[in-house]
Amino acid sequence: MRNIQKILIVDDEAPFRSALRRLLERKYLVIEAETGTKGLHLAYREEPDLVLLDVALPDGSGLEMLSQFKELRPSPTVVMITAYEQVKDVVTAIKCGAFDYLVKPVDLDEFEFTIQTAMDHAGLRNEVDRLRQEVQRLQKVDRFIGLNPKFLEAQMLAIKSAQSRDAGVLLQGESGVGKELFARLIHARSPRANYPFVALNCAAFSTEIIESELFGYEKGAFTGARVEGKEGLLEVADGGTLFLDEVIDLHVEIQAKLLRVLEEKEFYPLGGTRKRTVDIRIISACNKDLWLGAEEAKFRKDLFFRLATIRIDLPPLRERTDDILPLIQFFMEDFNDKYGKHFRRLSPEAERLLLAHSWPGNVRELKNTIERVILLENEETILPGHLHFLVPHATAEVPEATDVLRIALPEHGIALEKIEKHIILEAYERCQRNKSKTARFLRMPRHVLIYRLKKLGIED
Repeated sequence: MRNIQKILIVDDEAPFRSALRRLLERKYLVIEAETGTKGLHLAYREEPDLVLLDVALPDGSGLEMLSQFKELRPSPTVVMITAYEQVKDVVTAIKCGAFDYLVKPVDLDEFEFTIQTAMDHAGLRNEVDRLRQEVQRLQKVDRFIGLNPKFLEAQMLAIKSAQSRDAGVLLQGESGVGKELFARLIHARSPRANYPFVALNCAAFSTEIIESELFGYEKGAFTGARVEGKEGLLEVADGGTLFLDEVIDLHVEIQAKLLRVLEEKEFYPLGGTRKRTVDIRIISACNKDLWLGAEEAKFRKDLFFRLATIRIDLPPLRERTDDILPLIQFFMEDFNDKYGKHFRRLSPEAERLLLAHSWPGNVRELKNTIERVILLENEETILPGHLHFLVPHATAEVPEATDVLRIALPEHGIALEKIEKHIILEAYERCQRNKSKTARFLRMPRHVLIYRLKKLGIED
């Protein structure tokens, strides 16, 4: 963080620049440019907090260059300077984004007041930008890594769809491509951003549980219900966004109730006789073609049209291989911080292995792969041996009786929970993140697996 604020003076009169410098350099770091073009280059490189921009410059009008200064990121506060007061220039400058103006010859008291006010504004704006970036980081909407054209197109469509308050958005793509991340981006950029974002995986629970989770229930609605009743996610999300993941798994009866919510903005909780009203936006996601499901009578067509006003298809990682290495670098830095490690690079052979892998689990699998390596290894370079689990093994001919699990334990010791997470994570990826298959593979009840996935932070 920079402690001394920086001011750029853009004016073609050297004596005037020198006079301003003497007034300012007691409190600020001052840089100068005699032309607008040089000033833009300096502003891009030095990122000044404040620009004092002359209206009349040798290479063009300061008014015309004002917009170019304001387009810089971070955007500086700009105060215009003119040799004589012209109302038209002042009005134009303010409309184009100038904070204030000064007239030559500069009145000292007016100058000091204007500079102080402008710097206070710059500091406040910078703090707002910092807080906005922090909120985005905490909401996980600032984690889009990649320049693949299909991926960028999906991002732009998501940002455009966020401008609507109510339009249904359907996110389609394989498991692990980042559908919830896109849903959070749409919510964070939408008019509903100050209200809750609530997510529900429709494939994770039985129909009865999904219904009670969505609509809530009154006390005594069914055996085992809470005495005080329960507020449903529809009410929790009121004013905000409800994200329904794997929406194709909703039972047809719940589909009908959800359609009523979208059309009438009202519903009844289970066991309730008093109507509840809500104002929500629904973003849904599916790892299959939802329209094909509707054509096969697995999903209501009228609900499909409500949910899919805007449809965004997210490409699988195998179709954006140029993004794999940037993603690896991002995850490497993230998990270095998390686990106190110092990985810096990939060996050439490890890079080839990672680029050649098909990534059936997409970005989620890649993220878990890098987490596993950084958690279990202690190097600065990811080596091929660290990625042995990615290489197919001919295990079909090995009898079950000879199956032996070997784990290289570090000399300084390791928490049992980390080993458990490592084993469950590997089995989960091998079964393509299918919970039922993973439970059978690990010979444990499905509900126990789901509990451990949540407890270990593998699944939200």
